[in-house]
Amino acid sequence: MTHQENQAKAISDEVRDEMRLYECARKYEIILKQFDELVGIMNNDTTLPKAKWRKGRRGASGERTSNQSKLQTVTRFLHQLRTKPTDSEISPNQ
Repeated sequence: MTHQENQAKAISDEVRDEMRLYECARKYEIILKQFDELVGIMNNDTTLPKAKWRKGRRGASGERTSNQSKLQTVTRFLHQLRTKPTDSEISPNQ
């Protein structure tokens, strides 16, 4: 290999590394955003107004739908993470 070919390969490796780093940072931001959204949902359910506590058993169905909503949100987030390719699935020639 000539010196120019070695330089081109080194630059190509650097560019590929930068692309991987950018992709990881982008995925990290998405995960943080989803996590913040999920924590917000959880916090909204734990800080119930006192009037809601006084309802007694009548509020049980609302609690059930709230739990279903949480489950759907978590399931959606996990599905999104699973359907997006990871760096290990990307071939090194890209």
